[in-house]
Amino acid sequence: MKDRALGPVGTLFARITHAPPTAARKETPLLPVCCLYRLIRVEIGPSLDSARWVTQRTYRKTHAVNPANCLQTHTYCPGCFTQVMETIRCSFTS
Repeated sequence: MKDRALGPVGTLFARITHAPPTAARKETPLLPVCCLYRLIRVEIGPSLDSARWVTQRTYRKTHAVNPANCLQTHTYCPGCFTQVMETIRCSFTS
């Protein structure tokens, strides 16, 4: 593949995504964060059923890690998921 075909942004993206993981990237946790309330899912056991949702402040205190320094995924906590699904159902039925 030629760099000219991808353009500067495509080339940069290819370099980032195909770069080998660095030590910092391996150590940085990937945090599941509720996109509405910004709660962080903390897994207690091997299944998602044993997870709890905590505030960023609580996470910072219990894990000694600032969530702002971590990679974050966007998801919904159970309460927000129920609200969003109800909103979607109502929009389709009306």
